Amino acid sequence: MKIKQIRETAPEDLAAQIKDSRAQILQARIKKDAAAAGGNPLKIRTLRRDVARMLTVQRERELAGEKNQK
Repeated sequence: MKIKQIRETAPEDLAAQIKDSRAQILQARIKKDAAAAGGNPLKIRTLRRDVARMLTVQRERELAGEKNQK
């Protein structure tokens, strides 16, 4: 997911996407352990990076809100 797309999403949708992506990471790890040789090994990495991007945008919004309150 591109950072531009993440910044355009609503805060509620962003939180839901973070939750869904974390669930996908868990499922991918389980599948990786169950079938050691199969699957897409880069999926976990891309999901983790997407979650990191989403969390970064979420934190940016929190800091912008705090800055506006002062």
